[in-house]
Amino acid sequence: MPLDLREVLGKAKFKEPGGATLNEARARIPGFVARTDELIRTARGHSRLSTDELIEALPELTAEWGDPQDTVVALQMLGLEGVDLFSSEQVNRGSDLLLGKAQPQKLFTSEDLLDARRRDKQPAPRTYEGWKKALSAFMDFTQKASPLTCSEQDAVDYKDHLIAKVSRNTAKVQLAYLSGLWTTLVEKNKKDKPLHIFKGLASSIEESTRDKALRAAKRKQNQTFEAMPIDEWTGSVYVPVFKILYYTGCRLAEAAALRGEDIHDDYISVEWHEDRSLKTANSVRDIPIHPKLVEVLNRFRGAKGYLWPALKTVHILDGVEIIRWGHNLARPCKKVTGLRPKDFRDRFATQLRSLDFNQVNIERLMGHAALTTNSTYGGKDWSKYVQMIHSVQ
Repeated sequence: MPLDLREVLGKAKFKEPGGATLNEARARIPGFVARTDELIRTARGHSRLSTDELIEALPELTAEWGDPQDTVVALQMLGLEGVDLFSSEQVNRGSDLLLGKAQPQKLFTSEDLLDARRRDKQPAPRTYEGWKKALSAFMDFTQKASPLTCSEQDAVDYKDHLIAKVSRNTAKVQLAYLSGLWTTLVEKNKKDKPLHIFKGLASSIEESTRDKALRAAKRKQNQTFEAMPIDEWTGSVYVPVFKILYYTGCRLAEAAALRGEDIHDDYISVEWHEDRSLKTANSVRDIPIHPKLVEVLNRFRGAKGYLWPALKTVHILDGVEIIRWGHNLARPCKKVTGLRPKDFRDRFATQLRSLDFNQVNIERLMGHAALTTNSTYGGKDWSKYVQMIHSVQ
């Protein structure tokens, strides 16, 4: 039993009958481990409970303690004058709960909030993963069991904590996730009248002068930062992926999850499909094929399905499949080309801007801005996008 939970659970060891034979004992191990892990998880939540929440959790916490009347006596002693761990109202409430005269109120947990938000928004798996990480980090910071008990001061303190620990842009993203979650919390718990403790916090973070200067320096670097000569890119079966990144400005996942069906005569399509969600709806687009990509892509024409299925990784979070494409390519990409996958995209945008191409068209080509019928393949403005791609050196 973890030392910090012995007082919460009232025991120092987990014990269960092992069965009559060694094989029977072995067969019981997985179930025993699962039950004890669940007890630890629950207890870690209960260790953060306020006194009122602890009273509501008493029946669950003391289920294995024997006669509930003995627990009632112990509870009454904790409420005696001079001890004052519980008020008389809390003692009476706890006694009723232990003796079955009342039903406990369910604690609104982080999982409840995530489930409610997921039902409302139906997010992409990666978005849900971001919500969960942001909420878990905040609840760990506050050491509270329920989002309903978090205060405005908790939110402000957490904002200050983030600014001290991570970049301001990262802090804004985390606070934006939490703000969305608290919008759902307020909607689903109107009877409790909770405050929207994160309202406006993300927008209150201004980029520091240092960050602005570093960003400007990065833009300047991207104008001169060159990859190794492409003819020298060897040592990886994923060199075609790196060349696609170089000549299209695609996001890494878009290139890594390319299918044979996405390669057309003179353009490639970035489409939504279940195994590769897109960052935004604007990511759906057609991209002209650079002359130096023609030979690279010819070998894949006519192929069916994903060209590089090994670049797909999956893990399960709360029953949701979190699928990533190419996230393990950063190191080999840097080794082979001298650039990280993100550097290709930054370099691509900087080069087009330096050639005075229209900013809106650049954003459409890169999947930042919404397409129009004129900007898709065969549209009136298609020749402009072909010119932009052909200008990439």
